[in-house]
Amino acid sequence: MSVKEKLINACKSQDRMAQKQLYLLLLPYLRAVANRYLRDTSYTKDVLQESFVKIFRSLKNYDPQKAPIKKWAAKIVVNTSINYNERVIGYANVEFDSAQHDVIYTPLVTGELTDENLLSILKQLPKGYFEVFNLFVIDGYKHEEIAQILGISESLSRKRLSRAKEWFKKNINEKALIKPDFNSFKRSIN
Repeated sequence: MSVKEKLINACKSQDRMAQKQLYLLLLPYLRAVANRYLRDTSYTKDVLQESFVKIFRSLKNYDPQKAPIKKWAAKIVVNTSINYNERVIGYANVEFDSAQHDVIYTPLVTGELTDENLLSILKQLPKGYFEVFNLFVIDGYKHEEIAQILGISESLSRKRLSRAKEWFKKNINEKALIKPDFNSFKRSIN
């Protein structure tokens, strides 16, 4: 049995010290996940608190054979963040009107973007596109899973991803004068 498995088993037994260790182990990664999905990062602490409550309550259902603990916990944070955007921040899933979402962004660099610049540009995507792009390109979810998480059809997920990529290419090319490499996003943001 590995150290992580012992830690998880201790958490399942309501061992407070083990729960604290698991919390400290997962916190940096899950904070980054929440910040990526939240439109207003001032709610990050609230989302993480709600997520950790769900994580510790659901830990008895966790199966290490299906996914590593980080990925399992990240899925809870993703769902909590998306729900928080709709429930608290007020970003409901509405259809995209391209005339309303032209980006006003002037980067300080023209050849390379920092992770913060890239994330800032990503957050300017219309909400539905932002979520699908994030789930598909960055976190590697399939359209079937995205449809289930967001409560949309698979075809709408594909359509939103396509439009998000078009939006991103147009705005990066116009504003930053670089060509985006969607395959490197996952490496640069994580």
